[in-house]
Amino acid sequence: MDEKNEQVSAKRHELIVLANSMLAGELNLIEGVRQICALRFAVEDPENEVFLVIRGIDSETDTFPLGAMRANCSPEYLSRMDNEMQRYLSEAQVDILEACREIIKAFS
Repeated sequence: MDEKNEQVSAKRHELIVLANSMLAGELNLIEGVRQICALRFAVEDPENEVFLVIRGIDSETDTFPLGAMRANCSPEYLSRMDNEMQRYLSEAQVDILEACREIIKAFS
C-alpha cells in the first residue's frame, strides 16, 4: 500500500473511531460532528451522502462555543448557549447517531 492509501485508510479509521465514540456517549456530539466534518476531506469522497446530515448539523451549530473558544465567553453567554445546544441536541440526537451508524457502515 502506498503512502497516500495508508493516509486515507488511517483517516477512514479515525472517522469510525469518532463515530463509535459519539455512539458510546464518550464524545460531545457537536464536537464529534465538527471533527467528522473536518476529516471528511481526507477520505476519497468528501461529498459522500453519508456526510449530509453531519454537514447540516455542523452548519446549524457552528455558533455553539466549544473547546478553547469557551475561554473567551462570559458565563452568562455560555449558560445561554449551553441551554440552546441542549435543546438542539434533544431534537437532533437521533439523526446524529443514525449518521454515525451510516459512517461506520460506509467506512468499515
